[in-house]
Amino acid sequence: MPRKNILISLFLILFVLSAAACVRSASKAPKSAAESQAAPSEAVLPSPGSVDDVFGQLSSFATQTAIAMGAPTTNPEATVLPELTTTGEAAVGESTPTPEAQMTQEASPTEQAAEATPVPNFTLKSREVPKSYTLHKGEHPYCIARRFNVNPITMLQLSGLSASGSYSAGTVLKIPQSGSFPGNRTLESHPTTYTVESGDETLYSIACLFGDVWPEDIADANGLKLSANLSVGQKLYIP
Repeated sequence: MPRKNILISLFLILFVLSAAACVRSASKAPKSAAESQAAPSEAVLPSPGSVDDVFGQLSSFATQTAIAMGAPTTNPEATVLPELTTTGEAAVGESTPTPEAQMTQEASPTEQAAEATPVPNFTLKSREVPKSYTLHKGEHPYCIARRFNVNPITMLQLSGLSASGSYSAGTVLKIPQSGSFPGNRTLESHPTTYTVESGDETLYSIACLFGDVWPEDIADANGLKLSANLSVGQKLYIP
């Protein structure tokens, strides 16, 4: 009887111990691999610098920083922009001249041809040499000697003037009625076209540039008065 009680007691002890073990195992069962992963809402961001999923940490860190600053999320990877191609298109800021413009540029001469002045239909008149002559502005005694084809020394002696003197407008010259100018009377070849330059004062002074030309002939050839005002660039026909 005592032995039987002992066996029953041992059995009860073992049963209680087994029941206790079952209850503990059921209440604290080991977590499975799926359950051991934290829920998304409870996930904790790994600290930067850990060896676990470095790229994931960087991505999460960049996303959280962008959200905190109110900026759009960016990818931590460098973004490669596609290369711009200009094949078949003109570069910005450059213009391609049209064929018409190219032809115009090529056809433009580097120098413009001088404007041709038509030679007027003019016939020189027979003019008499005067016995006296009053110098006009821009004239001098040797100019008058060439024009009238007289000896300048004889003319100055007849006028009571010195050959070394300088005479201005208003000086009266006595013109010899004989003799001729010693040398070539023509200073510039003519007939020609002359362009008035700065310093050309009158038709009288321009006639002196050519030597044997009368100012009256220049005036008649160009339809001008002897007292006409000249302008720089004006073209005159010199008969």
